[in-house]
Amino acid sequence: MKLCLLPLFVWLAVVALLVCSQPAMAQSPHHLQFRLMPGNGHVALKGAKEKKALEQLMSGFGVLPPVDGGGNDEWPCFPGSSNPNAPDCASIATGGLVVGQTAYTQSLSACDGNSGSSPNCGQVFWFYEDDTGDTTDDLVVSIVVKQGKNYILDTGPFNFGPNPFAAGSVVVIYDDTAFGTLGQTGVGNGFCAGSTETCVNPVAGVASVTVTTTVGTSSIKSSFNMFLE
Repeated sequence: MKLCLLPLFVWLAVVALLVCSQPAMAQSPHHLQFRLMPGNGHVALKGAKEKKALEQLMSGFGVLPPVDGGGNDEWPCFPGSSNPNAPDCASIATGGLVVGQTAYTQSLSACDGNSGSSPNCGQVFWFYEDDTGDTTDDLVVSIVVKQGKNYILDTGPFNFGPNPFAAGSVVVIYDDTAFGTLGQTGVGNGFCAGSTETCVNPVAGVASVTVTTTVGTSSIKSSFNMFLE
């Protein structure tokens, strides 16, 4: 009896070649995180007359934070919280917070993410109050940065999973980032990873930033501008 081992061997070799030759998926440059501000005597809990909705607070683009000994961004941080970077704010009084210094004018050369080795240049952050009381629906956020009609960053919908925050919580969402293609082409390239847009590299001029937060039927947005030069 003859065994047809050669065709089987050839078939396995072809399968192995196809599997091994699949292009590796690029790692997303987005690392969105959240921090919960601690409750204190200066901030009232949600009142009975407040509507069950998200309420937008401040937003901005600040200086890129250094990393502490635990591998966490040193800011945003708040004293007296259970956040892993709370010790970074141990020297300030209860009720305060630390964020990176903000400015309208930003360095184009520092923020031009035109190659795979381009570093981050700053931090997008925004604060909101969650009065929904909804811990069933997912917390979904996004950041979009455009220059005219061109996208230089788009996270797409970033899903944190079921909303972990009780009514009355004040939350900050943030992402360390730069802008552009990271040397990649096509839909979802560079800092457009996770979206259906194609990023281009930034140029000198105004860049508009829009951040969106959604829990269930409540959705809020905040927009601000920066100038790259």
